[in-house]
Formats: sequence, C-alpha cells, structure tokens
Amino acid sequence: MEVLALAFSDLPAILLAAFGLGLVIFIHELGHFATAKWCGVKVEKFSIGFGPAIWKFKRGETDYVLALLPLGGFVKMLGQDDADPGQMTDREVALDPRSYTAKTVPQRMAIISAGVINNLVSAVLFFIIAYLLGIKYQPAVIGGVTPGMPAWQADLRMGDVITRIDDRMDDNLSFTDVRLAVALSNKDQELEIAGFRGGEPFTTRVRPLVEEDGLVPTIYAEPMQSLQVPDPKDGNAAKLTNPGLSAARAEPPFAPGDTIVELNGIDLKNDYTRMAQELAVHRSEPVTFGVRRKGASSTDPLTEIRVEPNHFRTFGLKMAIGQITAIRRGSPAERAGFAVGDTITQIKEPEALVVGTDIDPLQLPEYFAGLAGKTVTVKISRPSGATPPPDDELNVIPDDRPGWIERPNPAKDDCPLSIPALGIAYHVLHTVADVTPEGPAAQAGISAGDHIVKIIFTPAEESQTKRQKPFEIEFDKVQRNWPHTFWQMQHLFDWKISLVVKSPKSEQPVTCEITPVEDPDWYLPIRGLAMDSKTEIRKAKSVSEAATLGFRRTRDSLIEMWFTIRGLFTGRISHKALGGPIRIAETAFFFSQQGIPDLILFMGILSVSLATLNFLPIPVLDGGHFVFLCWEGIRGKPPSPRVIETATYVGFAFILSLMAFVFYIDISSYFVSR
Repeated sequence: MEVLALAFSDLPAILLAAFGLGLVIFIHELGHFATAKWCGVKVEKFSIGFGPAIWKFKRGETDYVLALLPLGGFVKMLGQDDADPGQMTDREVALDPRSYTAKTVPQRMAIISAGVINNLVSAVLFFIIAYLLGIKYQPAVIGGVTPGMPAWQADLRMGDVITRIDDRMDDNLSFTDVRLAVALSNKDQELEIAGFRGGEPFTTRVRPLVEEDGLVPTIYAEPMQSLQVPDPKDGNAAKLTNPGLSAARAEPPFAPGDTIVELNGIDLKNDYTRMAQELAVHRSEPVTFGVRRKGASSTDPLTEIRVEPNHFRTFGLKMAIGQITAIRRGSPAERAGFAVGDTITQIKEPEALVVGTDIDPLQLPEYFAGLAGKTVTVKISRPSGATPPPDDELNVIPDDRPGWIERPNPAKDDCPLSIPALGIAYHVLHTVADVTPEGPAAQAGISAGDHIVKIIFTPAEESQTKRQKPFEIEFDKVQRNWPHTFWQMQHLFDWKISLVVKSPKSEQPVTCEITPVEDPDWYLPIRGLAMDSKTEIRKAKSVSEAATLGFRRTRDSLIEMWFTIRGLFTGRISHKALGGPIRIAETAFFFSQQGIPDLILFMGILSVSLATLNFLPIPVLDGGHFVFLCWEGIRGKPPSPRVIETATYVGFAFILSLMAFVFYIDISSYFVSR
C-alpha cells in the first residue's frame, strides 16, 4: 500500500498503469459493442468506469462516457440493462427490431460472450508482444529455505535450479511458476521437483504446507539473490548496507549499482551461492570484494573493497534446547537414527559438552560443521513411549555444510533453527539455561531458570520512521521463536532492547533494559550487504516462438484461475489472498515501474482474470446472462420476469457485497502493513 502513498513521485508510471487498466476494460466492452452493432442492436451508452461522467460525447445514437469510478465498464443496449432487468422481458421493447431481446438466441450469445472472447484474444496478443520485447522474471533458483519446513525437509538447497515442478517443465521456469504450482496444489498432494544442483541432475518430492493463518499453500522457499548492489532511485547509499555491520564501514564504500565479480580473487561466476558459501567459510577473516562500478566496462579494472568480519552479539546467556522438529531427507541425522521429538542433551565425543551450559544451543550449527567427516557421539532424550537407542547415544558423521546459512524465517512464529551439517531442525526455548558471569544478562539480574516472556525492540528516536517502529516478539509454548529473535537482533544496531522476564521466584514479570555485546569468538556468516533479487530476461527469438509462449501462457493463466477459484471454495486458499481494485491498481503501478514489457505482461494476466471472472454463472455478469440464454435456447422461451428480476437483484447484491469485501481486505491490509 505504500506504493500508492508514494505514487505521485512517479507520474509516468501512474499514467502507464491507468492506461493499461483502462485498455483491458475498453477491449472487453468493445467486444460487446462491436458485436451488438454487427447484429443491428441499438447501443445507447458505451462507458469506461461507473458513476458521474468526467468526459463524454455523443456520436450517432450512442453516448460515449469516461466515468469517475474505474471499477469496470458497461455497454447499455436497448432491451438489456442490468440496472433495469424488466427491459429483458418487456414486450414493447421486444417488438423493436433493434432491441437486444428481439435478436435470436445465437446472436445474443455472441453479444454476451464477445467481451470475454476479446479479452482472451487480447491476452494472447499481450503475451506475444511481451515475449517479443523481453520480460524480466525471477528464475526458479532456490535462494533460501526455512528450517524444518517442506522445502528444507525435501533437501532443496540454495543454488538449486528447478526445471520441473510436477507437470510444469521449462528450462526457463520462473519462481512465480513454482509458487503457483505450490499454491494450486491439491490437499495432501506431493509435488515432484526436478532440476540441477552444481550441474548435476536431482529430483525430490515436497508436500506443500497450509498454515492455519496462511493465505495459500507454501513450501517456504525463497528466490535467489543476485550479485548486484541495489541502485535506489533516490540515490540513498544507506539502503545498500546494514548500518551496524561491517559492509557499511567498508573502504572504499560500496556504491549504488555495484556488481560483485570476485571475492578474495576468486571469480564468483555471477553466482550468489558461491559468494554466500565463501563468506561462511571465511567468516572470521577480512575479505576483499572485487567490484565493477556502475557504468564501467568489462575491460576496466575492478575496484577492490576490503570488509572486516562481523561478530554475533549476545546477551551473555544460554537458552534451553528444545526437541527436534524435522529431519532432512537423506541427511546424516536420518542415517544415524535421529527421530522427530528427540532432544540433544550432550555431546559425548570428541569432547564432553552439556548442551545449554557448556555449549549454547545456538552455536551447535557451527560446532557440527567444524566436525565434518568425523564421527560425533551425542546423547539424546526421547519422548516416553518411543524406543530409545542403546545407551541413549547416537553416532553421526556431519556433512560439510556451514551453520546459519539456513536462517529462521521471520514469517514463522514457531520457527526452529537448523544444523545443516546434520540435517535436523530443532527448537531453542525461551527458558534460560545458563548465564555468563558479569555479562549483560547477569548485570540485568537474569538467572538460570528464568523465562523470557517478551522482547521489545525500540529504534532510536531520530531513526523512528514508518518503516522503523517499535515492535515486540512474545514467547510461549507455541511461539518458540528465540532463533528468529536472536537473528533479528544482529541487524538492529542502536536499537534499545528490553526483556520481559518471569522468574520462578516471582509472580510478576520484570522488564529490564539490556545491551548485547559482541562475542569475540563467534562470527556472522554475512557482511551486511543488501543485494538485488536475481532476474533474467525471457525474450522470444522469433514471432513463432513468441506465439507459442503467448498461447501457453494464456492456457496456463486460465488453468491457474480455475484452480484459484476452486481453492477459494475449498478453503485451501484463504479469502485474505483476494485483492480488489486498490490492490489491482497497486500491482499495475508496480509493473509499470518495471517497464513497458512487464506492464504488457500484467495486462495479459489481467485480461485472462477479467474473462474468467466475467464468465462465472452469476446474474449481472456475462456468465449469468449466458446461463439465461442457454435456458431460453433449451426451453424455447426465456425465464419468467420474476425469475430474471429476482436473480438480477440477487446477483447485484452478491457483486456489491463482494466488492465491499475486497475493498475491506485491501484497506485492512494497508493498516496491517503499517
């Protein structure tokens, strides 16, 4: 919604978006108008929009109107007026040879369906033009997975290139294709995913998850980032780095539009995954980025930027470890016999460590990564009723996969932490297991056994903006999101942090302000650079290829609309996923900012949506009129006036209620986002 709030800063994009939306509506109504004229029907009004006219003229017998409310359009014909359904059964009107009702059933079917047909034909043309010009899209490359979630369990990894998801197969598959296939999946359906990992083919199966408060089914995978530093329109270099991390202090500084080409002299080959892995491996060392400045040619020397390492910031406390929530398919943990519900309590070999006192549960990802290829013996506790391993011990050989690369997703209230080297996801609880003497927590009076009830983040007063507001995260038996909170804290420098602590010795919780300190021996796997999303251009090499892509995209869009409608009725897709005129306008504005090809692509998608929704069998809509005509064609006479009028008023009430509902969703989502 902030897009609309800032819209007037980009007037050309507004005008393009308005033109695109108006053109789609115009094409639909033009179908009705032209076919009615061709059939000899008197057209009294041709309107784009509803309500008071802001511009109009009359030519011949027809009033042409551009109205104030851009919520659609209509063609008013003699004998056909949704605002006056009695005209459809008026005998006097029916005697006029130029009335809609005087025409044959096939002619009226042609008039009613012409708008939908026009939209479908224009959708194909829009898609063809978009592919000829070249459209920007996010390729189906995995940029990250959320620990414990379906994509993670299926062993999808950063850098995986997806070429097929179920029956969607394309070497240029987009991440939107992946999201749609997941969102439109059936209940309990497993999707087969195929692709390439490091140049080698792989296949896996994933079962989408529908959260209780989620909008659509998801697998919790994110698209890939690029090696391009953002180039904000306002030129604000502060948006390029996290202010508290070392990239913000780099010399020389990063600049808008920089492209990272090398890291420590290694050619990254335009691969963000390679950079992320190198940064994780060298997390404790200064690194040198080889950067191509914006506008520089490929033959110009690279600019070298040295960036220091970052330390994790901690409160000086260790939290209690929770149960294992998920095990990655084919992982060392699966081979070793770990089970969901297990709790790692101790490490027995190669050294004896008690989890929660000798070692922080949050440090287990790096600990096991440092033992890659070696046998590690761990002691576990298993829930009662389950068969424990002999001596409650398991031997596992970790993979060489660095920790904190799979980061807790802020969209999850109950998000576990993962140990990539083992392939387990586990909770870290909000109960204090140990406190470092003289550390921040000890100085604040926090003791082992205390419970963290809530954490409150407050930005410095001079930093408080619409995007930087105080917020809080609560903890309980369901919201076990300490790993996410801990990761969030690493990025919030200069913010005041308060903990609400409940001690077993006290009935009332106590709020204490606490300042985290850097751990000199624990390093972040990142340097604090913001990176653009990875995008590519899909451009047809010929008109025939563009036509093939255009027809395929139209077909796929129709199928997607059908599955979306079905999902809404079955409850698999939340009604909150609906969008009304405000969200449509916002989306059109976004696409217009991306360029003409992207806007044309959106116009194609919108055309298919308009055609599909208009042909639903709801009175007042084209589909409802078509049902009446089918009735008349089969029975040899139209429905009775009472049936038509009642159905029309019911249809009106339904459409108005639906419009009010989607307006409510649009407006409420605006306030929620704020």
